[in-house]
Amino acid sequence: MEKEKVTIIGAGVIGGAIACAICDDFEVTATRRKLERLSALAEKGIKVTTNNEEAVSEADIVIISVKPHQVIPLLKSLSRQLADKLVISFAASINIDLIQRVIPRSRIVRAMTNIAVQVKEGYTVYSCGKGIKEEDHAIIGKIFEDMGEYEEVEEQYLDVLTAMAGSSPAYLYTVVEAMIYGALHVGLPRDLALRSAAWSVIGASHLLLSSGKHPAELRDMVVTPGGVTIDAIYALEDGKVRTAFMKAILDASLKAKALSKAACIEAEKQIES
Repeated sequence: MEKEKVTIIGAGVIGGAIACAICDDFEVTATRRKLERLSALAEKGIKVTTNNEEAVSEADIVIISVKPHQVIPLLKSLSRQLADKLVISFAASINIDLIQRVIPRSRIVRAMTNIAVQVKEGYTVYSCGKGIKEEDHAIIGKIFEDMGEYEEVEEQYLDVLTAMAGSSPAYLYTVVEAMIYGALHVGLPRDLALRSAAWSVIGASHLLLSSGKHPAELRDMVVTPGGVTIDAIYALEDGKVRTAFMKAILDASLKAKALSKAACIEAEKQIES
């Protein structure tokens, strides 16, 4: 069976990770301005090029993974080649309506994922524009499944989810690093401390998703009277860790919304120019 052809425009960190994640099930072409930065993808059998027009012309599905300010000029330059194709945009902030205005004959999906795509464990959220066909949904699901878990959401939530789906790995790495340092402080070997922290996060996450229980309920299953865990919880509460994380999500969400508003205003100007 012939594989669908996917072209990824802007194969940087996320675009390159997507290319690697889906290359077993799709015929993938990746583009970037500097070809030498695509050598790792070429070694995996992914076609690499600097020619966006040619790559898009040959594709069935096009994935856009460039900076927000680059989206509208890029789409304008490729509008003819993108006509009647399924276009999936991973560009932050630029909404479906703006994209559709530039390429009205294309079928648009807007998505957000995270760096865990590199190990096919990403969490991808997406919204579909008008005109998405029944067969498109199957292709969309196949692409996102290769990348990890995925979920369709209302577009209004995508900016806030940038602070969650997109940025959360950074928060968790900060927590894991702090746990490692704490273990080092009391003499645990570094590699053992890292594995203990990382696998604990993985196991706790799987249990949370599979159990259907509230995080507080699972936490209380670990806390015993006069035990070890309650001392740690006391220290975390004294350090206002929950408040810090709530503020982190709030601040990141507000920043994402502000950046989105500014990006959309700039995009409007680019469309009209």
